[in-house]
Amino acid sequence: MKSTSFALAALAVASSATISSAGTLSALSSFGNGDGWRAAGEVVVGDTAGTDSATPGTYNYLLTGSLERGMAYNPVSGNLILVSRSAVGNGLRVLSGTTGADVGFLNQGTGIITGGTFTTSVTGVGSDGQIYVSNLQANVTTGAYKVYQWTNEAAVATTYFNSTIAGFTGAPRLGDDIDVTGSGASTGIVAGASGVIGYASLVGTTATAVTTFAPVGPTAGDFRLGITYAGSSTDVWGKQTGNLNLRRTTTAGVFSGNSVFNTGDAAMDYAVIGGVPCLALLNMNTGGTADSTTLRVFDMTDPANPVLMAVGENTTGTLATNGNGTGAVKWGAINQLNSTATVYAMSTNHGIQAFSFSVPEPASLAALGAMGSVLARRRR
Repeated sequence: MKSTSFALAALAVASSATISSAGTLSALSSFGNGDGWRAAGEVVVGDTAGTDSATPGTYNYLLTGSLERGMAYNPVSGNLILVSRSAVGNGLRVLSGTTGADVGFLNQGTGIITGGTFTTSVTGVGSDGQIYVSNLQANVTTGAYKVYQWTNEAAVATTYFNSTIAGFTGAPRLGDDIDVTGSGASTGIVAGASGVIGYASLVGTTATAVTTFAPVGPTAGDFRLGITYAGSSTDVWGKQTGNLNLRRTTTAGVFSGNSVFNTGDAAMDYAVIGGVPCLALLNMNTGGTADSTTLRVFDMTDPANPVLMAVGENTTGTLATNGNGTGAVKWGAINQLNSTATVYAMSTNHGIQAFSFSVPEPASLAALGAMGSVLARRRR
């Protein structure tokens, strides 16, 4: 079995604090072929016929050629949306959120999806099930940044946004990551950027203009590889590989950060589970070892002092490198009553992992916080 997920409780032996029930990340046993991991190239029971036709016995939309960067969860259907630039055919795939099996694709229409450094790159889904896929544009001052929209998985693509963005020096880049929140007129999309733009924001049922945000403090690209809304449409957090700091901003321009994370962390997603604000972060190191795909979940009740709740890893063996540090993390179905959730993690070239997550009991969170305080004092 490929799964090696574990609970944070195993890390508590060095502390005098009692951990009554730490949070857990365990492999979603229904996903992949029973181990919580759809590995690169792995054919899964239930896959749509023909998805391994170009290379028999190999799933052609999740490989090791750095062609998959975007993944999102559809809360209406329970499916995953996967963006692949595979040359074998339509690369906007729909996967079962339960098994990971390929169950179809998004209808791109004719002559709608065109242009960009990458024609399609990343994806996000609103709370109403509307799907958004963006291109990657290496210089948005000279080439159009585009976002496409599907009202549901059976719909045909329409263009949500299509424009260059003037007024910046250098070559600002958009399309390495996005996040989506809300629905209808309250839909919000943020896209992390390189260069002088921190990120770009699109709002509404039909986006006609983009708002760019360059907060004071972050270095160039701090939102480019990892970005998430954090509880509201005005709170945006981001991170890039190579940087320890999590960047926390609001559209009012407030900026702060901390350095409790790994340099390999980037892809992230935020959700409130059982009343606890949780941030899932994926380590996407460029190395080829299994520890380059570690998922960690933090309690962000106090964003300035994150508390590590659980760590998970479903991959094994020697993996291909993720030289671009790209990928996606998305929370799936959430059971607020039981304080449990599903979370998906895709590091480019490493397939997709699926976990079941359980929030610690309140007493456990207090103990974890106490342990963190003790360790912080010892470091001074």
